[in-house]
Amino acid sequence: MGLKKKIKGEDSKRETFFRSLSRMELDIVSKLQSVVAKYTTLEERISYSVLYYFQKSRVCFIWPSSIQPGPKKGVQFGFCNGYLLNDEKKILERENRKQVYCLTFHSVDEINIPLIESYLENALQVDETIYKSKKQSK
Repeated sequence: MGLKKKIKGEDSKRETFFRSLSRMELDIVSKLQSVVAKYTTLEERISYSVLYYFQKSRVCFIWPSSIQPGPKKGVQFGFCNGYLLNDEKKILERENRKQVYCLTFHSVDEINIPLIESYLENALQVDETIYKSKKQSK
């Protein structure tokens, strides 16, 4: 299991990303990475100086507050098409955004793995649906 092979030339960007993190952020990022790593269709890349995960398109990201212009505190786990996700409990943070919705974590203990997995699985389905509809419209 694990993520698809990373794109060459990203090693220095990854180093810069990880060097920028506080210990707390590193712990949160590592835990979130371990959740995402279970999904072998996802490819991890550095984009906008943070970790983004791609399947057919951008699916999600991990954005620590140390990387600007990110959250003021904590680490955001964001869904690029969050507005299309099933969010019955209305826990995804919308802020003033129309498309990208997030969950923000301030400690490793706040990370609810089954909850993240359910949103992530929904996000992967949305990504597949968007890709298929774009392909059919061509």
